[in-house]
Amino acid sequence: MYTIVTGGLGHIGSWTAAELCRTGRSVILCDTGSVLPDVLKPFSDRLRIEPCDVTQFDQLTALFLKYQEKVEGIIHTVGIMGEFVAQAPYRNTMINVNGFLNTLEAARLFQVEKIVYVSTGAVYGPLEGIAREEDHPDPADLYSAGKTSSEMIGLQYGSSFGMDIRIGRVYFVYGPGKLPSGFIRLYRNTFGVLEGLGDLKMDRGYDQKLDFTNVADAGRGLSLLYTPAVLEKRIYNIATGTASSVGEIARMCAALVPENRPAEIGPGTLMPRCEALSIDNARKDLGYEPRVSLDDGLREYLEWIRNFR
Repeated sequence: MYTIVTGGLGHIGSWTAAELCRTGRSVILCDTGSVLPDVLKPFSDRLRIEPCDVTQFDQLTALFLKYQEKVEGIIHTVGIMGEFVAQAPYRNTMINVNGFLNTLEAARLFQVEKIVYVSTGAVYGPLEGIAREEDHPDPADLYSAGKTSSEMIGLQYGSSFGMDIRIGRVYFVYGPGKLPSGFIRLYRNTFGVLEGLGDLKMDRGYDQKLDFTNVADAGRGLSLLYTPAVLEKRIYNIATGTASSVGEIARMCAALVPENRPAEIGPGTLMPRCEALSIDNARKDLGYEPRVSLDDGLREYLEWIRNFR
């Protein structure tokens, strides 16, 4: 039996797939790309790469037909992040919302009941302090509105058609597998000094506190969310439970590479986001605990960047 990971060659998708493989599962990587990330190379014998665009329903149905009765579940990681959505709002919202809707409908038709949807702490919007799963979503931009919509659609599919829908809300995931230059500007300016990027400037954002989560922890948390046969709750935060300021992390990154020019980040905040996500429920029900400290995570990220280049 296989688990399908949509966006399985992407940042979060590849680390999640690697965790599934470590637990003995076989994985279908559903993606528009073709390059196997480093983290997945040790598990090539457990992987199948299937070219598929989740916005094209015929491609999804062809995939399910090919593996009919051999798919035990799906982890849906496909998504355009943050401010990138507003750069092409119609196309990117279609990817974020309709891509998941197509996946849900294909799963319903082919009777695949278990689906984990990878959402984001951005759905909490500008909530002060630490957000808990019972806090009401308050999306503050198009990206978080799309993710909130997809959560609601998924939960309704679950209640209407007897599907096991689980939602993992991750938050500001960083680390090996994606260069800072490929992220939104907050990431680019926070971590870009590790890559040696020039012209790292933001007029504000230094004081923004966020729950930066290492991609290895995010992938493991999502795998833990997928694994249990039964879960009482539908939604779990997968993060660290603690907040760090953008300025603090930018300073830590700069200290690792003093030969590179540090970022210049002005005071204040950049976006309406809560500071951190409570992981109490994930600890209790999933046995999840973040393992990668910020210090270790930044050093590992730098090492990966140097090897990548």
